[in-house]
Amino acid sequence: MLRMVIALVCLVASPLAALSQTAASVPATSAVVAVDPGQDPPDAADKSQVRTKDAGSIEGDVVSVDYRTSHFSVKVGTTTYDIVVLPSTDFESKNNTFQGITDIKKGAHVSVMLSQRAATYVAQIIHLR
Repeated sequence: MLRMVIALVCLVASPLAALSQTAASVPATSAVVAVDPGQDPPDAADKSQVRTKDAGSIEGDVVSVDYRTSHFSVKVGTTTYDIVVLPSTDFESKNNTFQGITDIKKGAHVSVMLSQRAATYVAQIIHLR
């Protein structure tokens, strides 16, 4: 019985010793940065740190489509928006059929809900009319 207890203690102690050695070899990070949730981080000049924000919605006519780069442009009044389509972009149509970027044609009327990261507009939902 004593041998079983000793064997059990050895089995439990070995992984714990290995874990403590591994934890000791990992450098600790002690830097904590406090950021106001409404503001960009202090190093926002680095594009990887720029936050994505809601850019509202637009409605207008498609003036160009680049299927290769998944971009299209929409003219709203005198302003033209260059918009990126991601694989996560949702498409809506009149007849509730599956749609994709290939269904966007020059001259089509669209409504687009956008997000913005730096100067880039990203389509979140595209409603094809």
